[in-house]
Amino acid sequence: MKKNGLILCVMLLLVSFAGCRMDDEEKGREDVTNPTVTPAPTATLESTATPVPTATPEPAEDKNELSPQRILPLENTLTIDEMTDVSFPGSLQEGDAYVDDTGVMRMDVTVYAYDLYDMVDIALLKAGDTIVIRNREVVVTSLEQNGNGAVAINGGFDNSGYDLYTDENGVWFERENNDNKVYYEVGKVSLRVSDEFELYDSSDLDKGETTYYSGDFLTTEAGIVYNFIPENTEFVVEDGVITKMYRRYIP
Repeated sequence: MKKNGLILCVMLLLVSFAGCRMDDEEKGREDVTNPTVTPAPTATLESTATPVPTATPEPAEDKNELSPQRILPLENTLTIDEMTDVSFPGSLQEGDAYVDDTGVMRMDVTVYAYDLYDMVDIALLKAGDTIVIRNREVVVTSLEQNGNGAVAINGGFDNSGYDLYTDENGVWFERENNDNKVYYEVGKVSLRVSDEFELYDSSDLDKGETTYYSGDFLTTEAGIVYNFIPENTEFVVEDGVITKMYRRYIP
């Protein structure tokens, strides 16, 4: 009986020991699965570098606006090689009207033209630009508006410069102080004179308008005064033949 009681006590001790061991193993597994991590303290760093100020960018210059421009006159359609149907300012000297070897009356006429400029080009014109005037390259050193509505280039006409004026069409042209346009020579051409040719001459205020005919140029009896210059004389050519001339009074 005592032997059986002793065996029972030993069995109970073994069961208790096994239970404690199982609890310790379970606790160890929980510690490994869910470890407790203590966060490391965060270090605060203070920068000692001096901040660099941000520069505001300068606006870029408009190079097109500042760069020198070259201004050309509008294209002149008047050419010596195509004097078919056209009117033009010209000059005629004594002896330039004659009858050739075939019996045809001709005139050796010096043809002139004047420059026209686009209104936008003149509005944008500035010192430093180059403008072509009478086939010459003119560097603009000064530019101003005078009291007569002209654009005075390099001091204007009175100072060996140039005065540009505009008309109702908005184009600009060079003009002298006496309202005459400034002409340049295009060339000389020999043209046949029509049998119905007429000259309407208003150059003499005392005479009023006088009409002359082709034959009057071949004699001194008609009293034609040879003062045919581009400022006062216009030739009209139709189908390659001079049909009319106009001469106006100029002060």
